[in-house]
Amino acid sequence: MSVMIGQHHIIKETSESLGQLLQATFRESGYKRVHLVVAAPKQDAIEGKLPAVSVYLYNITLDEEGISSNRTERFIEQEIQPDGSVKEIAREQPLWVRLDYLISTWAQTPEEEQLLMGVAIRAIVEHPTMQGADLKGESMSSVQYIPLSLSQRLDEGVLSRFWASLNQPLKPGIQCWTTVPIYPSGRSTITRVAEPPEVRFFDLNKLNKVGG
Repeated sequence: MSVMIGQHHIIKETSESLGQLLQATFRESGYKRVHLVVAAPKQDAIEGKLPAVSVYLYNITLDEEGISSNRTERFIEQEIQPDGSVKEIAREQPLWVRLDYLISTWAQTPEEEQLLMGVAIRAIVEHPTMQGADLKGESMSSVQYIPLSLSQRLDEGVLSRFWASLNQPLKPGIQCWTTVPIYPSGRSTITRVAEPPEVRFFDLNKLNKVGG
């Protein structure tokens, strides 16, 4: 696995991948076009784009259960050089971060919004991981897949304050989260010993006799 210079784009490209996965599922369910909104779900961001799905990244935290708990070790990867030779590179372990999304749907009527929400939930249930063609962007070459999980419901008070901060009435939404790695750019070339060093053995008894 080769870590690219723009690997830190993975946060943005994870949001895009999730949004496009939802849009694809809407199309499969008969909705010809559902707009994707990745900004805060304010009325002015949604206006003129109905029906729409909002994929809002509202929280980023360190993943305490990921590899980030042990970043003192390094991992080794191989890079193929232009002349066909293979160079071994040592890199630091990635820092894993958790991304929390609030997904909401927008339409002309509450009934249609609820239908869209059902499709959104089905999309995540049917795709516990995003992989292959689901992953959009060059940074995705640093991962084999990205997991998707639905969280427990948000605290009603937190949800109420969230929508109030956007000057919006309380609106249903689902919470989805995943974890992604951020790789440090530091690297060092490994030079392996081609031949084992010569090992010599001495007979201490003979050395003592000579010395005596």
